Amino acid sequence: MAEWTPIGGTLVSSAKGRSWREEAACWLLAESGSGESHWPDRLQEAGLLSWETQESEDWDLVFVRWSALAQTLARKDHDPADGLYGTGAEWCVLRFACSLMTGKGGNWGTDLPRLDGSNQRIVLGALAWAAGGEAAAHPYMLPKRPEPEPVPPTPLHIVD
Repeated sequence: MAEWTPIGGTLVSSAKGRSWREEAACWLLAESGSGESHWPDRLQEAGLLSWETQESEDWDLVFVRWSALAQTLARKDHDPADGLYGTGAEWCVLRFACSLMTGKGGNWGTDLPRLDGSNQRIVLGALAWAAGGEAAAHPYMLPKRPEPEPVPPTPLHIVD
């Protein structure tokens, strides 16, 4: 699992209990990127997060402005100056998260094969979460195990 930035952690905790889809999409955004949350911080820079102050609590809530994100993703040209930038795989993850919430933004058929193994795993985990809750996603949250070394065949010795 990725190390989340404060914004990523707040995004995930704010989504808890809202809907499986929103929990899954926010977890996917926080898990994306190399080493730490990529998209939550970029969405903040682009003005695509909405903050809600909790008067009686010591923390704030943060939510993705999903409709605005879908409109942003519908544009073909993405200017890094707007705060949104990433690799091809990171853009696919962002589109998947948006698609979970809005039905717009992602093309599962063309984007899924473009992902590397770890990004495929978190996208499939988010899909499982959206369909069956957090427990359904647990198998996808585990670190990928290395493939075992093949055992060379032992020659067969026939004894007379």
